[in-house]
Amino acid sequence: MTYTLADLPMFADLDMAVLRGLTARRRSYPAGQVLCTEGDPADQLIVLLDGRVKAARVSAEGREVVLAVEAAPVAFDKTALLVDGPHRATRTAMTPVEVAYLPRPAVLELVATEPSVAARLLRTLAATVRDLDERLIDAAVRDVPSRVATWLVRRCATGGPVPLYGGQAGLGAEIGATRVSVNRALRGFERRGMIEIRAGEVTVLDRRALARLAAVAVG
Repeated sequence: MTYTLADLPMFADLDMAVLRGLTARRRSYPAGQVLCTEGDPADQLIVLLDGRVKAARVSAEGREVVLAVEAAPVAFDKTALLVDGPHRATRTAMTPVEVAYLPRPAVLELVATEPSVAARLLRTLAATVRDLDERLIDAAVRDVPSRVATWLVRRCATGGPVPLYGGQAGLGAEIGATRVSVNRALRGFERRGMIEIRAGEVTVLDRRALARLAAVAVG
């Protein structure tokens, strides 16, 4: 599904005439295309309108560390754009993608003149900080199986298989664990009849059992 700028949370209440007046360049790229590189200036707001993107950094040893797998609609590096800083990660298309580029001056003008944009941007940034805080706490006080169980429970709410777009390494990056420890947890769940592991996805068979392990309430 291809989204529009109006589908982005920070632009949700913006008048359509204002949105149409934005000078946005739209581009389509194949899987494997690098959209931005860690350390480069964040002089444009990159909005993902379709597809999925991997955010990664390179460790001191030269190893790629996957930070997250992001799906449309989402805007990248809003904080860097606001403070005139560099991109904090290299983002690479995992699927064919469509993106829109908004010049930094245009975004800053919207934030300064449109209260709804500023308010929604603040809420988005606050949610990002809260999510990071929860992930850090989880990594410090919860074991890997409970973190994997929580991740699965939250993503299988609508039913059907849960895709592992970044593989088990990508899941591990999101919850602060190694691929090996994630694989061990998944295999343990499978032996207990909670899930079924297939190529690139996990099917949850017993969501309530996983929720008990994760201490997450389910409806």
